[in-house]
Amino acid sequence: GWRGFRCVLFRSTPHVAAVAALVWSYFPSCSGDEIRKSLRKSALDLGDPGRDDKYGHGLVQAKAAFDRIAKHGVGN
Repeated sequence: GWRGFRCVLFRSTPHVAAVAALVWSYFPSCSGDEIRKSLRKSALDLGDPGRDDKYGHGLVQAKAAFDRIAKHGVGN
């Protein structure tokens, strides 16, 4: 139910924030929105294709986010 979902969401927040900070440290000229967009696009999709209520945008992937920005530029 909602309580279990909320618990998982709150537990993942520090991990996603840490990955965002790590990636941002390599690309300090990026805005927060650009980092967020890159994290979303590089996340490992879990569950139903695309964003869903159980897994959100998926599993955050630090190296994939870094590689995406290095290859395609910010926010792509």
